[in-house]
Amino acid sequence: MKISLVLSSIIFVGCGTVDLEIRQNNTNISMQPRSVAILPFTLEEPVHEDVSPHELFRACFYNYFSFLGYVDLPLDTINEKLSQAGLTDNKKILELSPEKLREILEVDAVIRGRVLSANNFTGGIHAETSIKAKIDMLDLRTGDILWETEHKESTYSGILSPTIVEIIQDQMDNVKVHQAYYKTAEIFSISMMKEIPDPADSWTEKIRLPKITSIETNLKPSLKLKPDDRIYVNLKGDPGLTGYFGIGSWKSDIPLKEIVPGLYTGSYTIKSSDDVSSSLIVGTLKDKNGLTGKKFYKDGMVQFEPSSTN
Repeated sequence: MKISLVLSSIIFVGCGTVDLEIRQNNTNISMQPRSVAILPFTLEEPVHEDVSPHELFRACFYNYFSFLGYVDLPLDTINEKLSQAGLTDNKKILELSPEKLREILEVDAVIRGRVLSANNFTGGIHAETSIKAKIDMLDLRTGDILWETEHKESTYSGILSPTIVEIIQDQMDNVKVHQAYYKTAEIFSISMMKEIPDPADSWTEKIRLPKITSIETNLKPSLKLKPDDRIYVNLKGDPGLTGYFGIGSWKSDIPLKEIVPGLYTGSYTIKSSDDVSSSLIVGTLKDKNGLTGKKFYKDGMVQFEPSSTN
């Protein structure tokens, strides 16, 4: 009985959803930040592995933040501008005044990320990777914090796996520290994207972006895809446009065909050479002027069955 109680406590450990506190919610379009730069993230506690979880998290966060309706500065451009200004200490960069940051980066707002702790553990029948971070958006024009959150995201396996084979495979995957941290950072990022205010709808009053009303896939939360499995995507939106979808930042521009006005459909067949743990489906519609509308599938990610050759 004592053992079963311990096991139950492991089964039900969870982190919940990202609790994003909206500090400033500007309804005035002219007051909403248009251009945003993601500053280098910091790591408050050292990790034992030969990996930089804060840098990996920043890159992952940028990949998904770019799907929102902001003009986001590429990370390499941000790094170059900061370096040219003689700024190489990430913690000191976070302490700069809004006026100084705006002078250097020439954007309306910045996102600041502090990774408070990062851990990767594998042992016995339990494997866990976690990232705890504090993230906010700072309006450089006013000095106001627009939103902020402090959240811990964990991915774990073992007790919940239905078979011993899956337990072993999950732990083998967790030993791949870089991939384990990336998977956790990805889930953290996707959870945040669902909560961050997206200005895209507001900006359509000035710029008419192609509208996507819905995106559907055949993905299921527990489904792990294998070679020759097919991902199907249906997208509804404005008619007469060019449609395509992508699988995270890994594969893009997979064509969608408009089968009836406003309904676009397409698919992708998994190849044996595909080696991605999990990714988000993103649909895109582009008009003749090159303006694009994007929408990502919020109800699940593409999850690949680990290759037996890895």
